[in-house]
Amino acid sequence: MSTLKVPILRVEGAKSQTIIDSVAIEEPLEIRLRFWEDSGWVEKPVSITMRTPSDDEALAAGFLYNEGIIQAAHIDGIKTEADNTVIIKLKADVRPDLQKLQRNFYTTSSCGVCGKTSLEALGYSHQRPNWDRNLPLLLPDFIAALPEKLATAQPIFDQTGGLHAAGLFDWEGRLLFYAEDIGRHNAVDKITGKALLEGHLPFRQHILVLSGRACFELLHKALAMNIPVVVAVGAPSSLAVETAQHFNQTLIGFTRQGRFNVYTGQQRLQPLN
Repeated sequence: MSTLKVPILRVEGAKSQTIIDSVAIEEPLEIRLRFWEDSGWVEKPVSITMRTPSDDEALAAGFLYNEGIIQAAHIDGIKTEADNTVIIKLKADVRPDLQKLQRNFYTTSSCGVCGKTSLEALGYSHQRPNWDRNLPLLLPDFIAALPEKLATAQPIFDQTGGLHAAGLFDWEGRLLFYAEDIGRHNAVDKITGKALLEGHLPFRQHILVLSGRACFELLHKALAMNIPVVVAVGAPSSLAVETAQHFNQTLIGFTRQGRFNVYTGQQRLQPLN
């Protein structure tokens, strides 16, 4: 269940009435890893995230993949516990590098140094992307229509108005994976997990669409999935722009009402007069 019915007082001008409203559920999810260490199986908590319940196993798998901890071939099983816990069991010969979860983060919106230095300090852990080089150029109308296509797959947002969404489109504009969550990072991790568990990663010619703004963490996750184009309805952060520039990724923001801003990677779009 992703929504909760609550009684509210709705006020309009000088009038009020008590009605039932839907709100998005926000609950903690603990992600645990079970793996072989020395001479026996051990189980360790690796993360707790506040999320909207749904696709919890995909969320857990996607988070660990995007952080560089696991690959699809490492997973021996996934189990959901009743107490908001997902346990991912790894194969006996897999030794996870949990130090990758100990990334340090800047507390300011921009560190003021080059993207390469920023990414090293932030602990970016993935190889350079390997994208298809000879894809058809994207048309402006095609880009502008993507957020509306994503909006048609947001049933919980329609009820609550309180969730972020992310969608994965192919180069022809087909929506392949989508997810909603109270956290924008979780929505992207859910997409990653779905693709990972179905054997579709990495991508090479796909577009990630975000219902809100684009920050470094979301670019980090897109790069982990090998996605060349990120389209956001909201604004990008400075470090998101630096990240996209460093990896030659296309980053588009403020995509609404037929308009958008291209911050990096404009070579993937059809030139305009």
